[in-house]
Amino acid sequence: MAPSTDWDEIKRLAADFQKAQLTTTAQRLSERNCVEIVSKLIELKLLDVIFTVDGKEYLTPQQLIKEIKDELYVRGGRVNTVELAKELNVDLNQINIYAADIVKSKEVQLVAGSLITHYYLEKIAREINEKLQLQGQITVGDLTLQYDLPAELLQHSVLEKYLGKLICGRQDPSDPRIFYTEEYITRTKAKIRGALMGLLKPTPISLIISHCNLAERLFLYLFDQLNAPGVLTGRQSGAQYVPSCYTKSQNEWVMNFYKQNNYLEYDALTRLGISDPKGYVKRVLSNEDLTFLRSCVIGSQIKQQLENALEECIASKSYLDVVSLLPSVLSDEDIDNVLETLLKDNLKSTILFEKTVFSNQFIENLRQACMPIVQKNAETIVNSGKYQQFCLEKQLAKSENQHQSHSFVDHKAERREERRKKASSGKVGGGTQGRETKTKAVKKHPRSKQTAHDSDSDEAPSASKKNQDILEIVSNEDVESVIKESLENEGLEDLIDQIAEYLQGHLNQTALALAKELAEKLLQDANQNRKQTHSSAQDRINVLINDIKLYEKGLKLFSSDQHAQFIKYLLKSFGSDILSEFCKYAANQCNLSVQVDVLSVDQRNKIMNDLSDEYMKPLRALNVTLGEQNIEQFYQAVDVCLSECGMILKKVDKKKDKILVQNHREKLISELENCEEPALVLHLVVLALFTILNQNMLHASGRQVPIIISFLKSQLKEEDFEKLQKYHELVAAYLTASDEHRSSIEEKLKEDMPLIKNLVAEVKKYK
Repeated sequence: MAPSTDWDEIKRLAADFQKAQLTTTAQRLSERNCVEIVSKLIELKLLDVIFTVDGKEYLTPQQLIKEIKDELYVRGGRVNTVELAKELNVDLNQINIYAADIVKSKEVQLVAGSLITHYYLEKIAREINEKLQLQGQITVGDLTLQYDLPAELLQHSVLEKYLGKLICGRQDPSDPRIFYTEEYITRTKAKIRGALMGLLKPTPISLIISHCNLAERLFLYLFDQLNAPGVLTGRQSGAQYVPSCYTKSQNEWVMNFYKQNNYLEYDALTRLGISDPKGYVKRVLSNEDLTFLRSCVIGSQIKQQLENALEECIASKSYLDVVSLLPSVLSDEDIDNVLETLLKDNLKSTILFEKTVFSNQFIENLRQACMPIVQKNAETIVNSGKYQQFCLEKQLAKSENQHQSHSFVDHKAERREERRKKASSGKVGGGTQGRETKTKAVKKHPRSKQTAHDSDSDEAPSASKKNQDILEIVSNEDVESVIKESLENEGLEDLIDQIAEYLQGHLNQTALALAKELAEKLLQDANQNRKQTHSSAQDRINVLINDIKLYEKGLKLFSSDQHAQFIKYLLKSFGSDILSEFCKYAANQCNLSVQVDVLSVDQRNKIMNDLSDEYMKPLRALNVTLGEQNIEQFYQAVDVCLSECGMILKKVDKKKDKILVQNHREKLISELENCEEPALVLHLVVLALFTILNQNMLHASGRQVPIIISFLKSQLKEEDFEKLQKYHELVAAYLTASDEHRSSIEEKLKEDMPLIKNLVAEVKKYK
């Protein structure tokens, strides 16, 4: 409160003011005079006053300060300067100037545009204390919002200043902006202790904090003061509380599981809440002989069991499925690590396929079981000529490479250039023309290092390239067909492919050596048989050529415009037979295998493509003449082929030709007697009649039957010709008739068939 003298002064001034107003007019100044006097005094700097905002009143600085203090008192010790300027009707700048003078007294401070007295701070300190006692805790942030004051002011000038005096409580050591009461701390400890006592398994501290409705910092602060029956896994937000009872049961479970199974899985330990499984196992089982793997740790009993099983596998010449002896939780990488350790001292007596260990003798027994198919395949490939062709092509490729290398010997500059090219691009090998396949070596386990038998698959890239020049005689499928049954009986069907691939390389080498021996023997036999083959092929070709010439005599009896179609059919049949004989002979000379006696067009073309040039060119020329209907060109092409094959064409024997015509006629009559098919009967009758009447053979197709019938018209009796013509018409009608009329025509044909067959005998008699 302001002193009582101030109020007395105010009353005195008010009385003087009233007295002055009540004086007579002679003693009073007009308002204008007052303004002029005051302006003059201000001009002479004899008077210091402050104008109000509307300019109607004056205030002295002392009066303004006095009114500011009065207003501050009336408002309870806090007033905003903007509101103060409005209330006193004085410019805000003047208020700020004189407010600064008031602040110098240190009993009042200017904060965020407001004048605040010390007794106002004491008042809010009491209010804060009441709130603290009611709530148990308060924060500077909440008070800042409530009182609209800076946090620093509340922190230092109120809370910390009056803590222990007007404010009964304690400050949070981890967060100085939070304050508690002792009762609140005690109550919170009891709440936390009760929550922790009820836990039986690891629980996230976030869940505990949420359940107790606490701040994380307060929980961590008070937890250290509690004798809690457990521990925290950390101080971070994701930490857990682990009760002591859980840790005890956890240790008991780990020890019991290890004693029963002799291994521990890291994932299982992690699920138990153990964050560092390896460190935990090392600490709990420090006296055990342990092997730490990627996914688990195994004890000495498992290792001893594996070693004993491996010794028994080698001694019994059998195999060992390692996976069946290991815990199922082991990963492939863990099993590989165990195998690497297990096989370190037994590399020479074992072979590893995937996770199964085989003794060398077991694999050797499988190899011996495959030897019969090695023998069979070697004989087959030699007899087919593929082995000889492979050797020939390999020799040609080698000669070509040598020729290319010698072509650079003459000039030094070219040799240097060649060396530079070889250094930059690597050695270039010859092709195999698609007839060789790469032998497959067994896929080695990266840690097994295999026995000496495995060295093939560990060769350098140059060795791998060399394998491309090896002919595959025994394939993986061949090996699988032999070993499949025995491996399936052992339950090893998953390893058939790998074991077959491993054995195939060794068996193929054996087959190649065997094929070489057989080929050499076959070559000796072939040289002896080649002379006999030449003679027999020459005889067959002479017979066919002679037949063509005999048939040619018969077709020349027809008009010249009809020759072409007879020649076309003649070359298509007998000409193709002659070409086939040449192809078979040339194939024999070139060591090509021909499995059939009658060659198709595709088979002939394939043989010609595989022949050497000396045979290929003349045979292809002969093949072209078969479709040109020019028999002279055919004879010329035959002469060239005979010359290239070292054959001769025997002279014509007219007596023998006459016998051939007679034999041909009797053959036709014999076939006619046994034939019951109307169209074929007509065909045979026409050919037989032509041969009987003209003493010449004729080779014709069914389409040429009408031409022959027309030709025979002048040579047959009229009634015989009519029989022949009528039967021909019936055959033609039968072939083109619908299903409804065909049966009736067929009956007529069968009825007339004896008459038409008898026609040949009748003509033969009167001829």
